[in-house]
Amino acid sequence: MRVIVTGATGFVGQHLVPALADDHEVICVVRHAEAARSLGPAGVIEADLRRSTFRRRLPAQADSIIHLAQAYLPFPERAAEIFQVNAGSTQRLAEYARRAQVRRFILASSGSVYRPSRRPLRESAPTMPAFYHPATKLMSEMVLRFYQPYFSIAVLRLFAPYGPGQINRLIPRMIAAVQSGGLVALSRGGEPRINPIYIDDLVNVIRQSLDNAGSYTVNVAGARVVGMRQLAGMIGREVGRRPKFIHSDAEMAGDLIADTHFMHELFKMDSPVALEEGLARVMASGPRSNN
Repeated sequence: MRVIVTGATGFVGQHLVPALADDHEVICVVRHAEAARSLGPAGVIEADLRRSTFRRRLPAQADSIIHLAQAYLPFPERAAEIFQVNAGSTQRLAEYARRAQVRRFILASSGSVYRPSRRPLRESAPTMPAFYHPATKLMSEMVLRFYQPYFSIAVLRLFAPYGPGQINRLIPRMIAAVQSGGLVALSRGGEPRINPIYIDDLVNVIRQSLDNAGSYTVNVAGARVVGMRQLAGMIGREVGRRPKFIHSDAEMAGDLIADTHFMHELFKMDSPVALEEGLARVMASGPRSNN
């Protein structure tokens, strides 16, 4: 199967591409080709997803697309770029997919598209993103719905994926703060509570989703629910330091906890990585990617 992966040099992509390469012809769409050297034998296409012309660089035919690319940039200063990468490129890829006889389109969306809630969020829960970035992810989901007559679509709403090599995200930032003796911000006693998913389990889900025929939207998250105080405590025990906290008022009130019943109906999740083990693996590794 010929699989196009956007955002291949990001955090998820750098774990996913080697896992796909043994069974598929993988073509990586990246902003800078030099950054793709670690991806092994996969093909590489250098393209800027902010530009409408990037489709000209893609092959005439492909079987599947895994759209991981996203832009984490300052808002509102770079709002146009965020939109073009996170939402505009999805429409252009969907139109490419329609013409290139693509059969499967997988979108990495975000659990942050939901309105925060005190209860676990099912896929039918109201969507009301609190920030611009997840709003653009929700736009991508809405665009793809209109392309279901042309190919099957899997929307994966990811909840706090983490793992070795990740930087500048919630868990690596908290690890750095605890290790350095810095302050961990707590809002309303430790919100939001989350259930993070380890990168190996996420890669497993994406690989299985390639072989699924149907269209669906599914939450992708771990089993363990933790608040920020509890998560910092787990990290502190691993590194041998007691976390220091500061209380603050956050813009978002409530939790982002995924109900994962549908995920377990769709995918085999044998021996998922426990949160304690995942955190230990992260702390034993060095930084690698922003996404």
